[in-house]
Amino acid sequence: MSQAKSFLTQCGGDAIHALCSHLNVQKIRTPFPSVSYAPSYLDYPVLRDAHIPTHVLVMQTLARHSTAPILLAPVDGDLFTKSFQTDIIPPGPPGTTRPVPFPTSEGLYVSLPVVDAVSVVPHAESFGLLLLFALGFEKDTNMLAYQMLPVAVVDEFPNAAAMAQAMADIPEDVFEHCFRLNMGLWKNVLSLGVNDARIVDMVRTAFNVTAEARRLRMRQ
Repeated sequence: MSQAKSFLTQCGGDAIHALCSHLNVQKIRTPFPSVSYAPSYLDYPVLRDAHIPTHVLVMQTLARHSTAPILLAPVDGDLFTKSFQTDIIPPGPPGTTRPVPFPTSEGLYVSLPVVDAVSVVPHAESFGLLLLFALGFEKDTNMLAYQMLPVAVVDEFPNAAAMAQAMADIPEDVFEHCFRLNMGLWKNVLSLGVNDARIVDMVRTAFNVTAEARRLRMRQ
């Protein structure tokens, strides 16, 4: 049996780009300067008229001393509602149909309703990765493990103490990247309520290993 295509691999680890590819739309740049200026709808170029998204989430990590980028994540509303416990996707009026692509001189486009997700997505930068696996677009959970933790750390699984020690020994820049990613992923899991227990367990393990590794590094 052939394995499912991994757009995350093909897109060089760009989770939002991979998400767009799974939903057959082209990734776009954020066309507004701040979340308060977000329009009601955004138009996305359609790559293929099949299984296209129904909404686009607008996200921005709230930080005290810096301005985080505004990120856009297209989603299938029905699939999102089944995969997360949050009710951020508003139900459509009775008889509402899915967005329908329309032709333009530049090709097919689809107009997606915008959902402000800033208040429920505490870490925007890691949310695209969580979406890919929580929505079931990416099937290989080993790939998620290697996104969260270096190979040397994953190779020590299931020995949590050995994983934490291996994590404590990695270079500073790699550790800080993993720390921000795993803390952000765990915050998102807690805030949105991921229904897939496998994903929750994996992110929890990465969070615990990273937190323990940080304590070990502080003692050194």
